[in-house]
Amino acid sequence: MSLVKKTIELDQDAINRIKAALNTKTEKEAINIVLRQFDTDIQLSEMTFKNAGTFDFDAVFED
Repeated sequence: MSLVKKTIELDQDAINRIKAALNTKTEKEAINIVLRQFDTDIQLSEMTFKNAGTFDFDAVFED
């Protein structure tokens, strides 16, 4: 993971709630956890959609 310094405006109330929910010591840690989790969710979604429709299922019950 590479870190870069950014100057951005963020919702302080949201940061406070996230920091408390994750029980982190710093805002930076809380934000980085949320960013990593969201990135993981995106990657999982991309892989799911990429492989959608490629699975073969055998019929368990016959009509």
